[in-house]
Amino acid sequence: MTDVMAILGDWVLPGSLICIMFSMGLSLTAQDFRVVFTNRKALAVGVASMLIIPPVIGVTMATLFAPSAALAVGFVLLATCPGGMLSNLFTDMAKGDLALSMSMTIIVSMIYILVVPFYAQFALVHFMGVEADVRVPLGAFVWQIFSITVLPAGAGFLLRHFRPSLALAMKGAVKLTGTIVLFTAFGFILVDQIPMLRDNFGSLLWITVAINVLTLAAVLVLCRFMNLSGSENTAVGVEHLIRQEGTAIYIAVTIIGSNEMSLPMIMNTPVALPITFVFVSLARRYISNRPSRKVLS
Repeated sequence: MTDVMAILGDWVLPGSLICIMFSMGLSLTAQDFRVVFTNRKALAVGVASMLIIPPVIGVTMATLFAPSAALAVGFVLLATCPGGMLSNLFTDMAKGDLALSMSMTIIVSMIYILVVPFYAQFALVHFMGVEADVRVPLGAFVWQIFSITVLPAGAGFLLRHFRPSLALAMKGAVKLTGTIVLFTAFGFILVDQIPMLRDNFGSLLWITVAINVLTLAAVLVLCRFMNLSGSENTAVGVEHLIRQEGTAIYIAVTIIGSNEMSLPMIMNTPVALPITFVFVSLARRYISNRPSRKVLS
């Protein structure tokens, strides 16, 4: 099983994500990004909310309810990590603003590189009284983000621009293949993590659910207040549900050296996905096609 998990982590997951991001690029045109950066309000609201709302909720829940100091730090690491690459896939499924989703993923990930040492340092000192030098390998982290998101999506975008008929013909098959492989790999990962999750299930489940539900509710209220369109609401909402848990697990296990600290991130994956599926279903039907409200003069 160890060899299978190594193959999944090193090859299958990255390969499936590259296929999915390439198919996302096949769906995009220059006009999509012009709209995002012309209407910079949605991008500013999305990025600002990612940097403020989940950390505030995560720190509050960790302080009040985490059963141990290590798990409290884990919840802070979970709440502060950026949106995951799957957010682009789910935004597309929910008929949300895909260009906005991809822009948020990239921008928040770049900011995260700079702020995660401070988040981790704060959590360790506040909850455990531990002084630690938390460093993220910037070069490797930046390359990981770009190689799995920007490069394949950019290749798909260029193919769509120069050979639109070929791009549209390929899009469905590429996306379907990547999605099937990805969720098959995800099933193997869940099976591998069942013993660890079973031992800590009760103490972690409700906190993780609460963080996701409270975050989504707060973000949707903010988007509504800021008069974003339905497709923008969907993109911002999905971005707050799908996280880059792998980065937070790396910090907890490899840099800090605590397997217990990684449990909130491990729990979040099976918790966040069902919530995301429900939100995607509702967004397709009720949210994404809704225009922004008219501002009365």
